[in-house]
Amino acid sequence: MARKKKQSRMTSYAFMIINTIVWGASLILVKPAFEVTTPFRFLLYRYILASALSLPILIHYLPKIKNLKQALTKISLIELLGGTLALSLLYSGLSMTSAIEASLITTTTPIFVSILAVMILKEKEERHEVVGLAIAFIGTLALTLLPIMNGHSQLSSISLAGNLLVVAQNIAVALYYVLAKKHYQQMPKMFVAALSFYVCLITFVPLSAFEAGGIYQLITAIGQDLQHTSVWVASGYMAIFGSIIGFTSYLKGQEGLEASEATLFSYLQPLVYIPMGILLLNESISLVQVGSLLIILLGVIVAEKRSRR
Repeated sequence: MARKKKQSRMTSYAFMIINTIVWGASLILVKPAFEVTTPFRFLLYRYILASALSLPILIHYLPKIKNLKQALTKISLIELLGGTLALSLLYSGLSMTSAIEASLITTTTPIFVSILAVMILKEKEERHEVVGLAIAFIGTLALTLLPIMNGHSQLSSISLAGNLLVVAQNIAVALYYVLAKKHYQQMPKMFVAALSFYVCLITFVPLSAFEAGGIYQLITAIGQDLQHTSVWVASGYMAIFGSIIGFTSYLKGQEGLEASEATLFSYLQPLVYIPMGILLLNESISLVQVGSLLIILLGVIVAEKRSRR
């Protein structure tokens, strides 16, 4: 029995590492697309592709789901939070701030997950965990308020409004992760992922049309967007890797872990997005950003002494 539990945990770690790599690269690869398109239209393209690719998965699982109507309602409501709302906040923020800065702020999501896991899942927090979270919060605050402290022209691409939108996304995602941990335990993760793509597709059609000023204007804008390679790269990567592979890997990985522990893998993402942002986007990283990240990691080390036991 002990051996089976250990294998299950190692499998969860493997899924979380896949998720870390895929999502770590995502904002870097998406950022160039916002030179020609908008967050809502990008998300529309992403979920058109993801929905089409996941249709066989949805058809396969639909007849097998017990209490289908209830399951569809529950999943749709949770995915409106974790999909439509969270992604709207994230990519609106990304369009206003640098890709590395947005990625650094999303790395702090576990702070919010830990807080909500205590409130909703009744996970216990010891004193050292509270201290660690407080330290990490200081680093998060420094990252978010960096534009106020910014006196360097090379960081002019960083926006306070954009940063605050990404922080709001962190809160929405943290609530989503906790709800997913609570309500998705007995559901096939591939089915949940596939259904989430359709929830996002259905919601981003009217949002994109409203943003463009009508259906005709949206069709015209789509025709212009699809002439640019950056839009295809961003949409294709996030549809296949970000949505199908990355999202499913997270849902599978968190099965054998606590909600707060599963999100700790996001702290490995800087190993992916920092070098990619420097090499592909020619972005820079400041001493304040490095210092803030180190403070956050210190907080994580202090908070996670329990995990090493």
